[in-house]
Amino acid sequence: MPITKVLHLLRPPPDKQYSSTLPGLWKYPSFRDEALKSGSLWLKGKKADDGAEGLWRIRDDLYDFSSWIHTHPGGSDWLELTKGTDITEAFEAHHISFLAERLLPNFHVRPATTKRNSPYTFEPDGFYRTLKSRVREALKGQVTGPTRRSIVSADALLTGSLATAIMAGAMWSYSLGALSGFLLTLTVISAHNFFHQKDNLRMYYFDLSFMSSREWRISHALSHHLYPNSLLDLEISMWEPILQWLPRPDKSLLSRYGPLVYSPILYATMFPVQLLIRITLYLKGHMKGPRKEDFIPLIYPLVIYSYGVCSVRESIIMWLWIITVASFCFGCIGLNAAHHHPEIFHDGDAPRANLDWGVQQLDAVRDRPIVSRFNFLALVTFGHHGLHHLFPTIDHGKLDKLNGILEKTCNEFNVPYRPSSVIELIKGQFQQCARIKPNLVPPGQ
Repeated sequence: MPITKVLHLLRPPPDKQYSSTLPGLWKYPSFRDEALKSGSLWLKGKKADDGAEGLWRIRDDLYDFSSWIHTHPGGSDWLELTKGTDITEAFEAHHISFLAERLLPNFHVRPATTKRNSPYTFEPDGFYRTLKSRVREALKGQVTGPTRRSIVSADALLTGSLATAIMAGAMWSYSLGALSGFLLTLTVISAHNFFHQKDNLRMYYFDLSFMSSREWRISHALSHHLYPNSLLDLEISMWEPILQWLPRPDKSLLSRYGPLVYSPILYATMFPVQLLIRITLYLKGHMKGPRKEDFIPLIYPLVIYSYGVCSVRESIIMWLWIITVASFCFGCIGLNAAHHHPEIFHDGDAPRANLDWGVQQLDAVRDRPIVSRFNFLALVTFGHHGLHHLFPTIDHGKLDKLNGILEKTCNEFNVPYRPSSVIELIKGQFQQCARIKPNLVPPGQ
């Protein structure tokens, strides 16, 4: 059956747009239902919807950070990418200290003329602001940026992956190639810890996979992290109609139960598919490029050919095998890590009345205690997921020290945060695909 017919069977009725059940997310995101989705297109939609008038919007005020872009301590990317959008959630989550807030008046231009297209609040005495003040105090005096443990782990994983890739080529061993692919997966996930932070070398380990660290700074850090499981979450919409996690009554039987059959294929092809989508967008002029980091994946075939004593053809074959294994492992870990289960909030469900951003984050996330118990496992399998969503710029190596603060604050604000097992989340992800009825009882009740 042609792929176009398969997509037709999966896709809901044409022009079917659902309103968000989150109060305050009043406008359906522009370009959300385009066939080829990307971070660049998502930003284009935000610029059309956010009422930032070509500036940067924080709450109901507009700011001009043009003179600050190249002196921004976190790197120029964050401001260049978000110009023309509402950055309220990013501003709050990415700045733990008071410094950024104290500097804001220097860049103020005027009040915004439209209401925010966002459901979330940041009240001074609310859950998130209270939690952040306690985290700020707990980290006072500590060196910012990545921990030595995270750096050593990422470097060791990359070294191991390249070494086994060379041995796989020299001995022509698919088993060693599979091991290299698995280690590449762990390398790529560890790099996710670094691209949330200021510009650094190790964030580019992510690009070894065919995926783009720059695109993921948009789709993951600016979209998914700030608006998880909502209509604004690009990591929800980019998989539609093949994987449909939002509860919709018009899902076809194929889209509800098909993932049980075809998910392994999706996992194994997600790396090369991301590259193909990016190339298509380059050729259509919807994305600038190619960029220098797009050529980083070529390190693997060059290393295999140079040191693995095999031909160019054999080097490419082994490289593609490594990428396929890495893609499959990444899909298995990433898509089942924390967000999809019938008991987790998804847009379409009834939200709780408290729209504090931190509370809403925890309603869309689950943690796996067996993973978060070990810092290395947390680094390479998206562990400490709740804390990471709340404070994405804090290195994974420091998050375990904040568990007690999170638990205390949750208890004070009566915000239950229930953990899940790895198996429960894997099973729940497929149950969520099959779910068509929204949860009418808000989280926590």
